[in-house]
Amino acid sequence: MCPEAVSVEFIMLADHAEVMNGKLYMMGGGYDRRFINDINSPVTLVVVVSVSVPWNLTNQPHTVKIRVETEDGAVVVESQGDLTVGRSAEAIPGQLFRVMSVINFTAQLPQFGGYQVIAALSGGESRSINFYAVSSDAAFKPAG
Repeated sequence: MCPEAVSVEFIMLADHAEVMNGKLYMMGGGYDRRFINDINSPVTLVVVVSVSVPWNLTNQPHTVKIRVETEDGAVVVESQGDLTVGRSAEAIPGQLFRVMSVINFTAQLPQFGGYQVIAALSGGESRSINFYAVSSDAAFKPAG
């Protein structure tokens, strides 16, 4: 049975990612800690988002908003785009269509600490992940 709404299947961060021919190619994906040498320098955040579009909602635009927020909810950077999924000749009636996108942000993170990446759809559904900006010095300090 086909769902009635567009949904966010997954969202993740990567060092590098691209989508070609419906396949996701990624390096350094799925991290939850971003080691940063200098918090005063901009960083690149590569966000991968996958959206599932049901058969009955193809051939119409759907808005996707991606934003990065601090722990306090302050928006650091955001982007918005529309996606429209068509049905190819070989589509199976009733099938779901997966659309993956890669969004590259250059952002100035205001401080070390927690952040949230949110993917929100025009229909109201959203999904989020957390990550932490950590000083590179912390990566090389022994525990204890």
